[in-house]
Amino acid sequence: MVAARQCPNCLTMVPAGEIAARSYDLVCPGCQRPLEVSDFSRNLASFGALAAAALVWYFAAARFARDASPLGWIMPILYSYLTLSVVAPLLLILLADLRLSSEAPAPVLHEAPAHSSSH
Repeated sequence: MVAARQCPNCLTMVPAGEIAARSYDLVCPGCQRPLEVSDFSRNLASFGALAAAALVWYFAAARFARDASPLGWIMPILYSYLTLSVVAPLLLILLADLRLSSEAPAPVLHEAPAHSSSH
């Protein structure tokens, strides 16, 4: 088992910004092999973010419960959505277990020579 954000092939640390920005097309900066974030890390980050968003919604709903305007129900949803949007990538950065990509590279397509119109 290797540390979080570390290439399993050459043990080079992958920058945190790369994991957050390019989690679907990661390339190791050391050996240039394609990497992917493990499913467990993605699910754990998503579940943690959902738990944080639910907690924020609970406290925000208690705060805005006495507000009779539409903000009374919009603000808890907005706060929980913003929490989810911030916590999920942060947890993914902290918990990202990288593995070599199992996808085969896309085949290179070559164009066929054009046929002349005069037969």
